[in-house]
Amino acid sequence: MRLSNDWSVQKSVEKSVKEIEVPTIYQVFGKRCFDLIVTLLLSLLLLPVIFLVVFLVRMNLGAPILFRQERPGLGGKPFRLYKFRTMLDGCDAQGNLLPDAERLTRFGRFLRSTSLDELPELFNVWRGEMSLVGPRPLLMEYLARYTPEEMHRHALLPGITGWAQVNGRNAITWTKKFELDLWYVDHLSLWLDLKILAMTLRQALRSKDINQPGQVTMQKFTGTAVPSHVATNLSVRTKRVLILGAGGHAQVIADILLRAGEAGVPIAIIGYLDDNPALTSQSRLGIPILGVLNQRHTILHDAVILGIGQNATRMALFEELNNQGENFITACHPRAIIAPDVVLGPGTVVCAGAVINTGSRIGANVIINTASSVDHHNRIGNHAHIAPGVHLGGDVVVGTGALVGIGATVMPQRTIGAWSTVGAGALVHQDVAARTTVIGTPARPYHPIKEETMATEQRQPSNGRVTSSVSPSRVIEPAMGTI
Repeated sequence: MRLSNDWSVQKSVEKSVKEIEVPTIYQVFGKRCFDLIVTLLLSLLLLPVIFLVVFLVRMNLGAPILFRQERPGLGGKPFRLYKFRTMLDGCDAQGNLLPDAERLTRFGRFLRSTSLDELPELFNVWRGEMSLVGPRPLLMEYLARYTPEEMHRHALLPGITGWAQVNGRNAITWTKKFELDLWYVDHLSLWLDLKILAMTLRQALRSKDINQPGQVTMQKFTGTAVPSHVATNLSVRTKRVLILGAGGHAQVIADILLRAGEAGVPIAIIGYLDDNPALTSQSRLGIPILGVLNQRHTILHDAVILGIGQNATRMALFEELNNQGENFITACHPRAIIAPDVVLGPGTVVCAGAVINTGSRIGANVIINTASSVDHHNRIGNHAHIAPGVHLGGDVVVGTGALVGIGATVMPQRTIGAWSTVGAGALVHQDVAARTTVIGTPARPYHPIKEETMATEQRQPSNGRVTSSVSPSRVIEPAMGTI
């Protein structure tokens, strides 16, 4: 099993992204409705308090009133978070900001202890960038330091408050905080959100667990320590992957990568991108659909893989992204059997039950589908698709972009030309020319049915009248020549 030719298979974490088996109605629809209703009520109720805090911040700290910062949201996608300022902008002689302890004023401590500095985040909730309850949005720089398990905290929208905030807040360790965040992601419910909101109100009134002992702010997260028995086997860090597409084939790829993560491959699925904007914020196999394809540049990732079954579309996108310098992973299901000397090109997918025997060379962006077999010393060109249950004999050559349909068999030493199609169940015993479709057993060229209009000759009927009739006729062109 491999993810790319230069990736080492290693034991890093137990899972890359946990799977939410069956999303509840609340998870899919109810949580957003709950956020909007409660945010509206809170905004109206707290409007006088918000105006008062605006005035006090302006008087005590000056302008600007709001603190703005890029934070990672759903799937790690950046958004701009808003809070009330709590610190001065004091700098040393070199122009560097002074330590937090010197810039945090008494008034700023009051805002933090009562959580009043968080009130502008209601605007982020309105915009759909945050939820009332969820894992807190941390710093963008932390994304590169997460383990695949910790990355799963971004499977939901970040929250103004969360399970970690009501169970220790900043007084607990980063490890404990992430553990609580992940527990919330796996146990999300309306009842739990109501409980967290009630506990948040009580905690704000008590001003409890605001900071770590001896600190005015939370110390920076530098990464989770890796156990020594694992660290000695690590040669590369976890790869963060975007799946482009969210249809059936994309979900097959997601399942492959999730199972690869279970087997120890260092990979974290960030999410899907699809060309259908209506799918945004939905999930597949517990993995979020983050947006449309052209938003790829806004989401932090290390590599992509194309979840698109149609060869020409997949090729066009692959070449576009390749010209832009994008990195591609190669994904193999743990139950695929691949000889040690087989070469797989970037972006290629090998599904469950597939067998690729010795000496074979598979190009870039190829699909070797479920339970197909590729015998020894095959050559499969870029962007080809070997469908489920196909059997390729030894020394077969499959050209660029060719499609070999479900259950087809290609006899040894045959060539399938570029952009050709072999019909489902066909038996190919002779070479297939480029851009040709063959079907049947044995396989022969197939010509599409054409609609023609056939005009009959004018004739002189026995009654002496001249008539002309025009009638459509479906003509099937005969198969000319041999393959």
